[in-house]
Amino acid sequence: MAARTSSRLPLPLIWSAGVLAAVLLVAGCTSGRSNGGGQATTPTSGAAAPAAPDLQVELVTMAKVPPGGLSAARAARRAAPGLERFLDRYLRAAYINAAGGEAGWDGLLGLFDTPVRAAARKQLDALSLGGAAPTVTAVRPSRATAKAVVLYGAKRPEAATVRVSFDGTADTAQGSGPVHLRSVLQLLATGDSWRIAAFDSRTGSDR
Repeated sequence: MAARTSSRLPLPLIWSAGVLAAVLLVAGCTSGRSNGGGQATTPTSGAAAPAAPDLQVELVTMAKVPPGGLSAARAARRAAPGLERFLDRYLRAAYINAAGGEAGWDGLLGLFDTPVRAAARKQLDALSLGGAAPTVTAVRPSRATAKAVVLYGAKRPEAATVRVSFDGTADTAQGSGPVHLRSVLQLLATGDSWRIAAFDSRTGSDR
């Protein structure tokens, strides 16, 4: 399958300045070790989500917590299953269920916060199979990984920065070819789930 062109969208500043600054600060953390100052990582696999075995998201979660709140390790464990389910929904809507083009994009766009939904619709080629979906008969996942940094409030997650990598094979009537997604998603917590508030995404290249 021919490689798709890359497309990037500047991250819209729709959060309060304090929350956005905190998320960007956390996103800059690269250490995966607990440092006693409120951050830790929790690796998980896709087993927690009620998903078919053809897609398994390997997720590593780091949490940044305020003083006196949950421990970072406990906060990361709490946030991981919900993030995992959300990413599973995203990749299925963007690739697996999108094959053939009959499902449309409402399911995928519903994962985006309202202020960026119109921009996401214009950037579908950078977020999913996009315009190639009608020519694809099936997508076979081979690798899906994510690294999440979750910003906690007093008791609950408020926001997260998630780096997503997805590789698979798209089958068409003319043959098969690789598909790739590399995204940085800025998420806002919405009760028991998440919404994409900003994104920087590309498809087509495995780099």
